[in-house]
Amino acid sequence: MLTVALLIAPLSVFAQTPDPAPVEPDSGAVALVRITSSFEITHAGAVLKQVAKLFSTGFVRKDAEQVAKLIDALAAEQSRSWEFSGVRKGVSYPLRVRARIDEFGMLDLDFFTTPAMAGSVRGAVDGYLNARGL
Repeated sequence: MLTVALLIAPLSVFAQTPDPAPVEPDSGAVALVRITSSFEITHAGAVLKQVAKLFSTGFVRKDAEQVAKLIDALAAEQSRSWEFSGVRKGVSYPLRVRARIDEFGMLDLDFFTTPAMAGSVRGAVDGYLNARGL
C-alpha cells in the first residue's frame, strides 16, 4: 500500500524525540512541505537511500543507512524524528525525517523539506515504491 500526500508544516525543532507535540505557527518559521508515505518496513533503507541520492552532503548514503538502522529498532506505535541540512547544487535545504511503525508493522515515513525540494523528494520516494508496485 502506498500513501503519498503533501502538507505544509511549520519548521520546528524536535529531532530525535518521541512523539513530538504540535508546534504553534511562528511568523518567522519556514513553511515546510510534508511528503508522506506508508509501506512495509523492509523498504525503509532503500527509500532513504533514494532520497540521499538527491544531496551531495548533509544527508548521504551513510546517514540513510544509520536512520534505517534506528527505524528497525523502533517499537510499534513509537515515533522518532531526525533533522538534517542537505546540500544540493550548492544550496542547503532542511530535511526532517519522521518514522512511525504502526501496530501492523507498516512504516509511516514522512519527509519535511522546502517547497523547492519537495518535488524531488517525492519523486525519489515514489520512484522507488512505484517501480516495485508498492
